[in-house]
Amino acid sequence: MDPDDEIPSGIGKAEPLEHVGFESQRIVFAQSPMASLERILAFRWMEENAKEWCTLDRLVCSTDGHGATQRDAEVAATVVQWLGTAVGYSFLTRCLKEAGFKIEPPR
Repeated sequence: MDPDDEIPSGIGKAEPLEHVGFESQRIVFAQSPMASLERILAFRWMEENAKEWCTLDRLVCSTDGHGATQRDAEVAATVVQWLGTAVGYSFLTRCLKEAGFKIEPPR
């Protein structure tokens, strides 16, 4: 769904969701070299989903009248945060390279 699309009428919105992953303590306490990327991804995802109809709502909005659930929010936040871990970043870089993108180390 395009971010500029209107939310279909009649879709029920749940209480505000917490877009925090299952391992959220890692973004506060982790000290590994990848910790900053994991932290940035987690916080940017939270910011992206701070709107009333957030990115996650637009991704999972169903025709049965329901937006994202708290479980949806936790699972999505966990996956986004995971992309910032060494294993998640390795997965992401392999996919990007396969798609023809060039990955450069940070300066």
